[in-house]
Amino acid sequence: MKNFLRTAYQSDHALEVIFSSLRWFFLVISISVFTIQYVENPNQLKLNLFLSLVIFGFLYMGISDYYLHKSPEGSKMYTIMTKGGPGFDLIAFSALVPLTGGVESPLLPLAYLIILHVAVYWRFIGGIITAILFILIYSIIFFIQVSDVYSLYSFMIYCSQVFFLILIGGLGGIIVSRERNHHSEKNLLAEAASRDYLTNLLNHRSFQEYLRKDLENGIDFYLVLTDIDKFKSINDQYGHVIGDKVLRQIGAIISSIIPEKQGEVFRYGGEEFALILYTNEHYEVNKLLVEIKQSVSNHIFYSEGKPFSVTMSFGSCKQNGEEPNILVGKVDKLLYQAKDKGRNQIVYSNVG
Repeated sequence: MKNFLRTAYQSDHALEVIFSSLRWFFLVISISVFTIQYVENPNQLKLNLFLSLVIFGFLYMGISDYYLHKSPEGSKMYTIMTKGGPGFDLIAFSALVPLTGGVESPLLPLAYLIILHVAVYWRFIGGIITAILFILIYSIIFFIQVSDVYSLYSFMIYCSQVFFLILIGGLGGIIVSRERNHHSEKNLLAEAASRDYLTNLLNHRSFQEYLRKDLENGIDFYLVLTDIDKFKSINDQYGHVIGDKVLRQIGAIISSIIPEKQGEVFRYGGEEFALILYTNEHYEVNKLLVEIKQSVSNHIFYSEGKPFSVTMSFGSCKQNGEEPNILVGKVDKLLYQAKDKGRNQIVYSNVG
């Protein structure tokens, strides 16, 4: 349960899965409530309307769940289905409540949940606007259904519902907005702490965390350490500003070659980079490293209009369940072998 709640707190996708599951749950509740009321007081028109609404609900919710689970987060259809969900909820609420008892419907509290869902995306303003829409819907149902609308008791009931809707819309919107802002700031700080300020690659700390977790989880990968050959001479000849540009551009070259789902790229420190490549196949690793080596050596850098180029050396080893420091030490030795062989080399261990 703790892991479930933590996931829901940290992930918009997990939150949407919860809201989607609740729609199915409340659809079942709605069918149960309507069935009981229909048995007590049959009405063919209401039955036809309710069946049409249920069929529409099944279709929409089925399509929505498909894109929620099958489409990449941030894709067009994913965004339409997730952000369009509260709109469907509002329409469904407007139809379900009159069909299940109107002002006496047990589904009325759903309005509060829908308001909070809207506030997740559109914060305080969204919460208030949605609350006003629910007040309008409730008012129409109330003044049509209640015969003695001007009695003191009816007036108190009406004002209480309006007050609670405004309260949930305003206060709920403020609370959700503050939580979302806090969560966004926390994520930004965490992201800043995990990345190298110069290259925007994941930093040494992140590398150690990834390495430890991957080894603990028994994930197959190759570890690669690579650095720029004779980088000190670049700083000495062209200055540290140019040296920083070289690091940034090489970081961008490596990141553009490594597929997002196939590996992670880190700035290990100084002129050295680390790669974790998630594959069992040596030929895949070799293909990527050869492409990086050639791309870097073919890239032209400039200092005051004068072109120059650099090369890189690589050491690579397939993990075999070693402790992180042992694995890093093994690959580091391979990198130094590449240096000793004349640089601009790739040295492997555990090939195949």
